[in-house]
Amino acid sequence: MKNLIYLSLLASLFFACKKDDTKDLIGNYSGSFRTLVNGKLVMSDFDVSLQSKQFKVTKGDKKGSGSYQRSKTSELSFTDQNMWTADFNWNVLLNGTYTTEVKGDSLILTKYPPSGPLALPEYNYYQYRLKRIN
Repeated sequence: MKNLIYLSLLASLFFACKKDDTKDLIGNYSGSFRTLVNGKLVMSDFDVSLQSKQFKVTKGDKKGSGSYQRSKTSELSFTDQNMWTADFNWNVLLNGTYTTEVKGDSLILTKYPPSGPLALPEYNYYQYRLKRIN
């Protein structure tokens, strides 16, 4: 009977603990930002730091910063905290929900336009291909 009680307590402790899913992503990343708009690929260098659920873009077209969280196992949601003018494509900001692919020290973030006639992945996407540098 005592063993059953101890086993139940141990199981409840194990299942009650919530793992921080973003902890394994902490670090500095370097790579490229790729955007495919209307079938035309444009690439630029990109560096970002992910620390304690905060991000900071240190190299790229728009140097944003803000918070991030894992919304699902294969998704990260970024919230940029900066004020921006309206005279550029806001999709180039690291902002919104991205599907994630992690392979070793590589992180790939991909976002597709939500709707519209050209919302197909072969016509439009925004992608970060990054490698952890420390």
